[in-house]
Amino acid sequence: MKRRGIMRFGVVAVAAASVLIFVALSYADSSAITFESPTYHIGSINGQDGWSSTGAYDQAVVTNTYGYASFGGQSFRISDAFTTGAFGDQTFSKSLVNECGESNAENGGNSGGVRQRHCEFSFDFASTLPTVQPGMHLSVSPDRGDGARMSYLRFEDQFDGVHVFFDDVTDPGHVINGESFNETDIATITRTPHNIKFVMDFADGPDNDVVKIYIDGVLKITGTSWEDYYAFDTESDPTLNGHSRTVDSLLFREAGDPAPAHFGNGFLIDNLNSASSRPAVTNMDQCKNGGWQNYVRVNATTFKNQGDCIQYVNTGK
Repeated sequence: MKRRGIMRFGVVAVAAASVLIFVALSYADSSAITFESPTYHIGSINGQDGWSSTGAYDQAVVTNTYGYASFGGQSFRISDAFTTGAFGDQTFSKSLVNECGESNAENGGNSGGVRQRHCEFSFDFASTLPTVQPGMHLSVSPDRGDGARMSYLRFEDQFDGVHVFFDDVTDPGHVINGESFNETDIATITRTPHNIKFVMDFADGPDNDVVKIYIDGVLKITGTSWEDYYAFDTESDPTLNGHSRTVDSLLFREAGDPAPAHFGNGFLIDNLNSASSRPAVTNMDQCKNGGWQNYVRVNATTFKNQGDCIQYVNTGK
């Protein structure tokens, strides 16, 4: 099981009269990473503060000589100078204590804690160079630490800027070896810093998770997770037991064609923030269409069903 580092929030008690005003976080965890010394040192990220990257990838914590003031003194750098089709030896961020996922989602022993329904992962992204690195690419995915990805963004440096691609999986019951993966080019960004954010809400049952991608605080796309891939695609699991996967960290993966000329350059990652939570319900609509599973009472207790949730909204009991 992976090492975890975390900052834990307390659950704040409030008076009964303000039950539906204050939004509490149940067993909320968060992690904020700036790659600064003394927690991080110059060199391979592998083994630093719960990170792993055991393959021969061109990655390192580096001194910020790139002129990005918001990146502080050090940042994480990675390129596609070396790539593989592997998963487990790629680069994984530090894990949250409390994983996210559906009730029956499989964690494979790689994540744990109190299971939450809401996860957010954000990071600042930039290029090491102001000019194009032809073909330079990187995928980033919420993951449980072994390559069981539940969402996906890919960054590709092209002549008009860095293209950001989002992939999700739809059409439950019709997935055959990945044919229902949908890819959308959601943005073309400059090579200077931008904030990238995954917001994921997990609900029991197929085809109902919600994934939102924000760039610089602007919603770029709303889609779903990869739960249907695990539920309906024999490539993921010949038994097709219908179970999706948990997430607690980010996978920074270098696959596809390598570009040795990019060695020592590539992309920069900084200001990585992760959080898992199950917020308190604030209105009746949040209870509907399975939403009751994603929320709790202010005292952090869960609901038995939609009616239980609606009753709580109406009466505070």
